Amino acid sequence: MDITVIKYDDEALLEIKRHLSEGQPVILPNPSPLPYMVVAVSPVIINSLKRRSIDQYVASFIGRFEAVKQYFNLDQYGMEIAEKCLVEQKMTVLCPVKNDIEVPAFLLPSLNKNHVLLFAAHLAGLQQLCLQFPSLYVSSGNVTTMEPKQFCTDVQAQFKEFGNPEFRLLLVDGDHFRDRHQRHGSTTMVAISRTGELSVKRKGIQQLHLDKS
Repeated sequence: MDITVIKYDDEALLEIKRHLSEGQPVILPNPSPLPYMVVAVSPVIINSLKRRSIDQYVASFIGRFEAVKQYFNLDQYGMEIAEKCLVEQKMTVLCPVKNDIEVPAFLLPSLNKNHVLLFAAHLAGLQQLCLQFPSLYVSSGNVTTMEPKQFCTDVQAQFKEFGNPEFRLLLVDGDHFRDRHQRHGSTTMVAISRTGELSVKRKGIQQLHLDKS
C-alpha cells in the first residue's frame, strides 16, 4: 500500500490535518509504553484499513475530557476517576451515558451497551488537533489479529504488507518519544461505574495503580 512517512514535529501537524481532512488514515505516535495508533475522521476508514468488520465500534479520540463529560452518567468521584484513567494512566475508558440526554452523533460510533469508548491525546500537538475536527476516532496501530509494533519501521512494514491498499496512509514517526528499552503494548481498557468503580475489560500494558484516597 501507499505509505508516506514523516517525522513528528510542529510542521507535521499541518500535513496530518490535511491528510485527515481528505478522508485518509494517519498513524500517530504515543509516548511509551503505548503503541502507535490509527486515527481517522470515520470509524469505517479505521476498520477498513485494519481489515476488520467495518461496523466495529471504535474509540473517540479526544483532546479534553471536559468536552464530552456532560454526556456521562458519573458522579463527581466517577468523573475524577474517568479523567485520571484517561489522562494520567493513559488507558482506554468506557464511560456510562446518561439516559435522559441523547448521545450526540459524533459519539455514536463509540457507543456500545450504553457506554462510550474514549481514548485521549497525550501529545500537546495532538490535543490541539482533536479540537480542530468535529470528531476523530482511534484504534491501535496494527492490522487486526497482528501485534502492535513498537517502532515506526516495523509499523510501516506491517501495513505495507497487510494493510488495505485502498488508502494512502500517512505514518508519523514519533520514535523519539519512545523508550527503546521499555516494553510497549496495547492499552488497558477499563469501564467506569457511575460511582467510580473500575472493571478491567481488556488487559493491557498499564498496571492499575489508582490512588483512590
